[in-house]
Amino acid sequence: MPSMYRILVLLFLTGSLYGQTDTLYTLPSATVTGFRDEAPGYRVGASVSTLEAAELEQIPTDDLLPAMNRLPGVRFEQRAPGSYRISVRGSTLRSPFGVRNIKVYWNGIPFTEPGGDTQLNFLDVNNIDRVELVRGPAASLYGAGTAGTLLLQTDSLEGAGEAYLAGGSFGFLRAGAQVQGQSGNAGYQLRLAHQQTDGYRDHSALDRQTAQLTTRWAGSPDRALTLHALYTRLNYELPGGLNAEQYADNRRQARPGSAETNASIHYDNLLLGLTHDWRGGRWTNQTTVYGTGFYFDHPFNFDYKRETNLGVGGRTAFDYTLPLGTSVVKWSLGAEAQLQYRMANNFANDGGAPGDLNFSDEINSRQHLLFTQATYDLGNWRLAAGLSLSDLSYRVDRTFDAEGEPGITESTIPVVVSPRFSVLRDFGGYSVYASVSSGFSPPTLDEFRTNEGSLNTGLAAERGLNYEVGTKGSRGRVSYELALFYLRLDNAISTYSDARGTTLFRNAGSTDQRGVELALDYRPLGWLSFYGSYTWHDFAYDNYERGGEDYSGNRLPGTAPHLFNLEVTAGRATGFYATLTENYTDRIPLNDGNTVYGEAYHLLRARAGWRGPVGALRLDVFLGGSNLLDQEMSFGNDMNPQFGGRYYQPAPGRNGFLGLRVGW
Repeated sequence: MPSMYRILVLLFLTGSLYGQTDTLYTLPSATVTGFRDEAPGYRVGASVSTLEAAELEQIPTDDLLPAMNRLPGVRFEQRAPGSYRISVRGSTLRSPFGVRNIKVYWNGIPFTEPGGDTQLNFLDVNNIDRVELVRGPAASLYGAGTAGTLLLQTDSLEGAGEAYLAGGSFGFLRAGAQVQGQSGNAGYQLRLAHQQTDGYRDHSALDRQTAQLTTRWAGSPDRALTLHALYTRLNYELPGGLNAEQYADNRRQARPGSAETNASIHYDNLLLGLTHDWRGGRWTNQTTVYGTGFYFDHPFNFDYKRETNLGVGGRTAFDYTLPLGTSVVKWSLGAEAQLQYRMANNFANDGGAPGDLNFSDEINSRQHLLFTQATYDLGNWRLAAGLSLSDLSYRVDRTFDAEGEPGITESTIPVVVSPRFSVLRDFGGYSVYASVSSGFSPPTLDEFRTNEGSLNTGLAAERGLNYEVGTKGSRGRVSYELALFYLRLDNAISTYSDARGTTLFRNAGSTDQRGVELALDYRPLGWLSFYGSYTWHDFAYDNYERGGEDYSGNRLPGTAPHLFNLEVTAGRATGFYATLTENYTDRIPLNDGNTVYGEAYHLLRARAGWRGPVGALRLDVFLGGSNLLDQEMSFGNDMNPQFGGRYYQPAPGRNGFLGLRVGW
């Protein structure tokens, strides 16, 4: 990587020249916590982006997609209402559905299952007030995942409570309420949300309810206990992918057979997490334990799946801070463990009802993580080094198999060592950094055990090594973030489908992933702001042959080479306000051969309203729309369908919404 080192030297020399005028710089307001310290974002030697409540609520009001997609290096996708997929630096390659290769935490609770899958659709926007995204491997602190780590947080409300109601196109309806209170050293917060839509396409309705209760008890200024309880009931229909002819003929139709077989997802989920925070002298500790359980009912086009899942786990982290003259050393040490038991039955689909039993499994998944990190602040320099040890194992007890013999299959990913090193130079309000990080991502449970009954014991874990240089900070009214990276990924996991459409997985050799990610924020006036981000991803197979075909050098499916986001917001804390956003997504290769592409598109959104006090209440009245240019697009294409050419999952055409939020 000699070119990376030349870039690093150039950035440091540039920083030294500009550093002579550091009095012109102001500190960025964002504080990040992902690397075990509360520091301004420009003081952390990694690609870390944050979203606050105001940014999450901009456009529209029903999911994270618009807010997440304003970040460089990110593509948040929605294949159908409620069916989310997040690509961070190209992780769509192995994510036909769900969230993979990204570790997710909610209020410090491991939200990603030990098997690597994340049911992000269990969370409503109402359950998230702050987002912190670490792009690139963060295995030295969080274990499996080469794409990134997503930290989601719930904060205190502005007042005692609020309620909201919104409606819009395609039968969209959203309602909810939040209240909080305090008595002595104890407090509580209750959040309720309901969301429904008929969907843009046939057979694409969604119905979801969430209830969140948070209680906090502070025994002393140095000790607190917090309980988070989240219940989710989620139902949504799966319209399925269309081929090119169906896509051109009627974008709103469902895949033939989806409605007749009632292809859909039904969940009931309960999560309980208890967190203890403690501080004593130079030591701090945060320990979280949790338990979760869900019932899963999933008819799909050819089969019918029912599962019951129970999970427990916990995470603890100790931090020790030692001042040394003008410098500071911070040492972190911790562990994480997760255990999951799943009873899974796969039936034939008999007109939308369970038919004959095909196979039945009892599955145990175990994941362990030990991590440590040291950060050394020496004047304008910050050095960080971290290391983790992580393992994963599956045990599948097939108690019934209609086409074979029952038996026990085990798969173990041996202990993986994942180091990370970074160096950062602070020039007064902005910085230049370089990092090297290692990561791994083992096959998830849904990749190891697929819907047609196979157990993919030969699927190897991905291993990645990431080199990155960047600069970030602010000058006057401009804040910026720039990162250049190179990720070498071995044993990359890719998706394909069999003749009936079942999604399967295989190792696709090695990949070379280079990229540039840029974000700029300009605030010329107190009531006017401009934001823009740009992503360039040059992701290609390095060495991949399959079925006599050589795909080496081809672009990775699912990754757009260029992404632009532009945003302008006008308005003050009270009074009229308006926001206009434009997203350009370059055309996306959809198969290994790069013979089929998803079309490029411009996605234009807008929101306008009035907010302010009315007597003792705070009101926010708004209206807006999405896809105002009525572009034909897909937010989540399917990759490498072996038969049928069902690549396309059409996104809604032009649509609008209006709503009211009342606080007190």
